[in-house]
Amino acid sequence: MADPLRKKLAPIYAPFLSELFDRPAVEESRATCNDCAMCEKGGGPAVPMDYFKPDLKCCTYHPNLPNFLVGAILSDPDPALAEGRRRIRERIERRIAISPCWVAAPKKFQLLVMASRGTNVFGRAKSLLCPYYDGASGGLCTIWKHREAVCSTFFCKYEGGRPGFQFWTSLKAYLEHVEITLAHAAMRAVDAKLVEPKMGRLRLTAEDIDDLPPNAAEYDGMWRDWVGREADFYVACFEYVRDMGRDEFIRLVDGTPDGKKSLLDVRSRWDKLTSPQLPKTLALNSKLKVVPLAEQVVVTSYNPNDSFALDKELYEVLAMLDPNKTVAANLETLAREHGIELAPELLQHLYIHGVLAPPTVAKQAPVCSTSD
Repeated sequence: MADPLRKKLAPIYAPFLSELFDRPAVEESRATCNDCAMCEKGGGPAVPMDYFKPDLKCCTYHPNLPNFLVGAILSDPDPALAEGRRRIRERIERRIAISPCWVAAPKKFQLLVMASRGTNVFGRAKSLLCPYYDGASGGLCTIWKHREAVCSTFFCKYEGGRPGFQFWTSLKAYLEHVEITLAHAAMRAVDAKLVEPKMGRLRLTAEDIDDLPPNAAEYDGMWRDWVGREADFYVACFEYVRDMGRDEFIRLVDGTPDGKKSLLDVRSRWDKLTSPQLPKTLALNSKLKVVPLAEQVVVTSYNPNDSFALDKELYEVLAMLDPNKTVAANLETLAREHGIELAPELLQHLYIHGVLAPPTVAKQAPVCSTSD
């Protein structure tokens, strides 16, 4: 029997999460982290793609760890977390992007990420490598047990195609709501005098540019009596959240308007992923990126990391689907006029992977192109 969904997340959440998280976990077997599916393995690719570098993989990302997860790492005696604890303490000692609510990505790092969006640097730029990535161990995460929202929900490829991507995206949004809410609640509970500073990502100080901590006056004003005892503060935040009852979690998180809306979206996306329904009308997705390859065409839809090849003949048949007709009517026309039959399982597969789409998206068939 599959593990419940709650076991796929940081263990601190297990006592608090709703019954939704007792549903079976979504297993993403195509995202093979220990043998990265996005790295070149020799023999040439089945389809053209930009590989990740094997010493970086998808870890060109800097987690933003809420105070209670930092405290969980520091408090956990697990020997497997020894290196992670060391790295967290080192980050705290450097005082860069260290605040009462977060051990965060430095602002200069965030600016680099924002400036590189839309390019192919992800998985390929060494300067963006996660500080908790351990290359000596073959690319393992030193804090994985207490990972944050993004690291818990990102996959390079999805078994469930677009519905899978939408489910994990909705879960990420919910977990980010949990993190922000609990981090601020923990800060107030441990020391009501502390205030999380506003850190504008596009406003870099001289210290930010030179990879230095903020000036002493600014830092002391932020941490007050906890200067030099930041690790103790994070542990206290962890203990506050750990000892929180389910009722308090509901009051702070699930019972708020944002919490209710976010949790409802997770539930809806899980239902759509596990019980996909084929729309009444489908045609080729006009937003497909299509590149010819010998007797095939390579298509990329919602996920740039999951291109795959279709036979040209099949692609040409799919282009014949009329977005103004129902799926049943299109299949009847193909069978009657062309002697072509498309299996329902094939249509379902092409739909969940974004090749076929409802007519609001599929206005016209994309044209094959050799250019980007």
